[in-house]
Amino acid sequence: MDTKTEHEAQTCSHEHPDVKEEPVDTRTVLVESGKPPQSPSNESGSTLVAPVPTVDVVENSPSVLKGTEDTVLTFDATIPNGNEQPSLLVTNCPTEPSPAEDSSSAESPSSSNVHSTSKNSPTDSTTTSGISNGPSTPISDTFSSSLASSPQTSAKNLFPSNSSASPYDTDCSRKLISQIQRSLSQESLLDELESELLACHSPVNGLPTDQEGCMVVFEKCVQYKYAQQEKAIQKLLEENKRHQELILGICSEKDKMRDELKRRTETEKQRFATITKLEAKVNELLKELKESRDKLVHQEQSAKAALQQMQKETGYRIEQVNKKCDEARQEKETMVMKYVRGEKEALDLRRDKESLEKKLREATKEVDRQALRGNQLAQEKGRLQQLYEAKEGEVGRLTRDVDKLKEEINSHLIKVKWAQNKLKSEADAHKETKDKLRETTSKLAQAKEETEQIRKNCQDMIRTYQESEELRSNELDAKLRETKGELEKHKQEQTDQLELHRVKAKELEDLKRSYKEAMDELDTLRTKLKCLEDERPRWEDELTKYREIINRQKTEIGRQREKLEEVTALQEQHQCDEQEIKSLRDEVDGLTNQMADLHRDVQGSREREAELLGFTEKLSSKNAQLQSESNALQSQLDQLTNNFTELQGKLEETNRLLEDKQLKQEEALRRQEVQSLQEERAALQTEVAQLKTRVEELRDELVTQKRKQAANIKDLTKQLTQARKRLEQVENGGCERDASSMGSRSSSSGSLNARHGGSSGVEERSPESQSGPSVVVVDSFPEVDKALLVERIVRLQKALARKQEKIEFMEDHIKQLVEEIRKKTKIIQSYVLREETGALSSEASDINKAHLSRRGGIMASLYTSHPADSGLTLDLSLEINRKLQAVLEDTLLKNITLKENLQTLGAEIEKLIKQQRDPEDGVRRK
Repeated sequence: MDTKTEHEAQTCSHEHPDVKEEPVDTRTVLVESGKPPQSPSNESGSTLVAPVPTVDVVENSPSVLKGTEDTVLTFDATIPNGNEQPSLLVTNCPTEPSPAEDSSSAESPSSSNVHSTSKNSPTDSTTTSGISNGPSTPISDTFSSSLASSPQTSAKNLFPSNSSASPYDTDCSRKLISQIQRSLSQESLLDELESELLACHSPVNGLPTDQEGCMVVFEKCVQYKYAQQEKAIQKLLEENKRHQELILGICSEKDKMRDELKRRTETEKQRFATITKLEAKVNELLKELKESRDKLVHQEQSAKAALQQMQKETGYRIEQVNKKCDEARQEKETMVMKYVRGEKEALDLRRDKESLEKKLREATKEVDRQALRGNQLAQEKGRLQQLYEAKEGEVGRLTRDVDKLKEEINSHLIKVKWAQNKLKSEADAHKETKDKLRETTSKLAQAKEETEQIRKNCQDMIRTYQESEELRSNELDAKLRETKGELEKHKQEQTDQLELHRVKAKELEDLKRSYKEAMDELDTLRTKLKCLEDERPRWEDELTKYREIINRQKTEIGRQREKLEEVTALQEQHQCDEQEIKSLRDEVDGLTNQMADLHRDVQGSREREAELLGFTEKLSSKNAQLQSESNALQSQLDQLTNNFTELQGKLEETNRLLEDKQLKQEEALRRQEVQSLQEERAALQTEVAQLKTRVEELRDELVTQKRKQAANIKDLTKQLTQARKRLEQVENGGCERDASSMGSRSSSSGSLNARHGGSSGVEERSPESQSGPSVVVVDSFPEVDKALLVERIVRLQKALARKQEKIEFMEDHIKQLVEEIRKKTKIIQSYVLREETGALSSEASDINKAHLSRRGGIMASLYTSHPADSGLTLDLSLEINRKLQAVLEDTLLKNITLKENLQTLGAEIEKLIKQQRDPEDGVRRK
């Protein structure tokens, strides 16, 4: 039981300095309840045994709410033999005494007490009487001497400065000094008694024969041993004085520590107030936790998973936003680069345009040269045609002569046939008479002979004529072949020149197309640049918004960092306080170790005093009381430790709840950021959708403008064709009728333009549409509903737009097909030019040529080696050639005029497009 109380006192001494860990202030009040020391007058009966004052130790632990604190210093000493050691308790009075304590302090002026208690085991208490009566051995003498000498050396080594210190003149020190003086007076009386006894009876070696002498000798020996023990006790008392002086130094140090503890208690009070507030909050939170703990247990895993998903999503969205910002920046940079490239391409296109214009000038010069060359060739062709016409006139004259001879031959044949018929009629009519027949036969014979001679003469004449005509025809055929060869050469040269002209025209068309494409690309790039410049402030606003958001996040991060720095500073302060507490504990441990050594030294003297003194019963009773009190204190300590553990658990729970709250706040902030980002994303999506709709509307407007331009171009072409026809009719003399027709057509086209402009909202009215007849027509139908007319006009316009789209598609398709046909025709022409003229003719053409050659005529002579028709003379062939030449010249002139008209139309269309683009640009700029 005594060891348990000592261990409990040690734990109490170690646990009380922890002020940081336990905010509860403990106080130990020691009240002296023993009897006062007896004076020498009252000690007549006790000669051998000096009375020792008994001291009652009472420790009071007030409640936590008083906020007071005491320090308890216990000095325990252990001896290897297993006996229980005495403990010396040094306590101080409370810094803030209660009114009851003030009344007690008025009676006793000392504020601190020194209590030395000796504790013995039950075995020691039972065997003290026998040990006091029995003789002592040398072993005990040596042991006591060693114990008596050891405290001096230990005290000198451990506390050399505290023994000579004198500035500790306090109430506690005065009280201790008075008690020490009382004990010293008692010990001096004991020393005097021992000296008198030793002077009266000297020790004798050996035992006498008488029993009385033996008893006297035995008593003398006992008294001698007792005197030696008393000397040892005096030495121990001197050492005890030194120890008490050391205790006074420790008390002074304790006062200093008390001042420091007061300071710390003030700080701890402040912290305790904050802790009480936190405990109230913790209690409220515990109530809430009890309600939400069941829910949290089930929702922890899902919440963690949701948090991880939200963190991933937020990280992913933040990455996407950063990527979008980077993409926007890259797009901005690319748009700037595109703008620079567009300007560079515009400069390059201007240079290309200038080079193309130079090429066009050179091409026009070459075309002029070719035109001059064509005129020269036309003059040469006219001269050759004149020669050919002269030769054709000669051939025609010869053919006329041949026709006359043929007519004469036919007349002779007719006369012969008439004569034969007449002879037959006369033979049939005059069969009656042979004379007449004979006469007629003779006449006939004569006539036959004459006819035969005439026939012979005619045949000779025809043969000679034919031979001459064959010679002439051969000469004419040779001349025709020569002229045909020259004509074919001229035709080939003309075809070559036409092909060159076509190639140059194609090159011009390609150059025009490329120039138009370049201009269109320039227009598209300009529009893109305008759009980008229009979008640039929006992107800059978005960038400023993102920068503001980033700055806000930075400020929030700075605030969080400041909070973290404050928390870290508090943690560092807490760590410093803990280190200080640890250092104080180490110092207390060192002091306890020193006091333990002192107790070990004092223990020997206490054991000898216990052997000599007969107050074991009182000490045992005191020990029982102290044990009960220690048990009470241990129970209080257990309660305090339980409260401390509960408070630590509450603190941990509060820390965990604070962390959960911080996590929830961070989650809420992250969710708000995610919501803000989602809202921004939705706003951006809506803006993108609006921009897409705007782009589609602009495209539709462009399509409608193109359609309007196409319709206007078609109207202009129609008007130009009508104007040409009008000019031709003016030339031919029909001016008035064409003027009336043109007026009617222009009024109709103007009315259509007026309807189209009213439906689309663009006021494009021609002067003819505002004429009087149209107003009369509108006013002549007041009963017709305008809404129905507008709906019908809209439907017709939609149908017209669809048809125009189909027409445009078909035109594009036709253009593609025409280009393919041109390519194929070029291939076929190149292939045909390689082959001979007769190799590529089909069988049907050969059959047709044979059929024409059999039938005869002008065309038959083309497909035979000799002229099949006698009527085809040189003059006739020259006339045919002249007519064909005139037709060819007319077609060439028409082609040239058509080309010029197309050029003028292109220039007018370009002007109209520019005029339409200028107001559109002005509207966009506005």
